[in-house]
Amino acid sequence: MDVVIYSRRDCLETAVMRDYLTRMGVDFRELAVDGDAGARLAWEDLDGQVTPLLVIDQRRIVRGLDLTRLDQIFGFIGC
Repeated sequence: MDVVIYSRRDCLETAVMRDYLTRMGVDFRELAVDGDAGARLAWEDLDGQVTPLLVIDQRRIVRGLDLTRLDQIFGFIGC
């Protein structure tokens, strides 16, 4: 599974998502939109409005900190 977080360095919600994914054992890459022009362009093409923006397998997108949705996607709750 390919998991990418588009983030801003000063974003508290990104820090919470990063900690959550780490605790759940989910491997991910983090791309800082405020420090990498390529990451910013990719983020703008996807949404460009909110961080964190989580992309899973290049198709599923979670905008913002939605832990219930992440539980559903990663199968931690039976929905």
